[in-house]
Amino acid sequence: MLNMAQIQQNRAGKNISPELVKQAQNGDKDSINQLADMVRERLYGYIYRLTLDCDLTQDLLQETILFMLESITQLRYPEQFWHWMYRTALGNIQHYNRRLQVKRRFERCESEQMQIHHESTADFNDGLTELLRKELSDAVFRAMKRLKMKYRNVLVLRCFENLGYNEIAEVLNVSELQSRMLFFRAKNSLRKQLTSDGLGSRYFLLALALFGLATTSSKTVTTTTITAATLEVGVFPKLLAWMSSKIGLTMAVELIAIGLALPFQMFLMAVGIATLVGLGIFAICTLGNYIFGGDNG
Repeated sequence: MLNMAQIQQNRAGKNISPELVKQAQNGDKDSINQLADMVRERLYGYIYRLTLDCDLTQDLLQETILFMLESITQLRYPEQFWHWMYRTALGNIQHYNRRLQVKRRFERCESEQMQIHHESTADFNDGLTELLRKELSDAVFRAMKRLKMKYRNVLVLRCFENLGYNEIAEVLNVSELQSRMLFFRAKNSLRKQLTSDGLGSRYFLLALALFGLATTSSKTVTTTTITAATLEVGVFPKLLAWMSSKIGLTMAVELIAIGLALPFQMFLMAVGIATLVGLGIFAICTLGNYIFGGDNG
C-alpha cells in the first residue's frame, strides 16, 4: 500500500513513486488506472506541442497509453517511467510522420482557437493591445510549426516539461552536452522564425510563455514559468554549437584553403587571427542576445 506522502507525490504528476509502477507491473488495477490518468494528463500537452493538431494528439495519446498498459511489465527501472513515456510518445509521433510521409498539418478547431485567444487575453494583461496579442499568438504558432521536430521537441522538454539537461539527454539518448547544444540551436532557430514574422528578440520569452499557455490542457492546473535560467545552456555548449554551425564550418573550409596556399608559419598566423575573429563574433552575438534578447542564452 502507498503511504499518504507517496499518494500526494503521485497526484502531483511530475514524480511517480517507483512503488506505484511496481504495483501496476504486478497487475494492481487501481495502480494501472492511476498511471493511465497521470499519463493522459501530462502527455497531452507534450504531444500537442509537437503535432499542433488536437485530433491527432488524442489518437497518439491513446496509442501511448495503450502501449504503456501492454508493456509496463517490460520497464526495468520504474524510476525512469516518465523518460520511457516521453520516448514512447515521441516514437509514436515519428512513426505517424513516416507512415503518412507528409508534413503535419497545422489545424486547430474553431472553439479551441477562441479559447486560446480568450486565455491569452485574460492572462497577459500587460498593456499589449488585443491586435498585438493576436498577432503574437499567430506568429508563435507559425514559428513553432516551421521548426524541425528535434528542435521543437527539445524546447518542449526543457521549457514546458521542466526537464533538466541530464534528463533530456536520457530521453533523447544523447550526452548532456549534446542536449545543451541542441537546445541552444533550437532557441536560435525559433528566434529566426519569430524574426521572419516581424517579432524581435524582446518577444522571445513572451512568445514561449504564450505558446505554453495556449497548448496547456484545460485539466492542467499548474502553470510553467520560463525564466532566463531555464534558457541558459553554458558558454562551452554555445561555443561548440557555434563552431559546428554553417558560419563555423565555412571558416574552417576557408582556413584549409588558405593553408594550402600559404607557408606554414603564415598559415599559423592566419589560424590565430581567424580564431580571434571567430571568438570576437561569438562574444558579440552572445552579448547582443543578453542585452536585446533578455534570456541570457
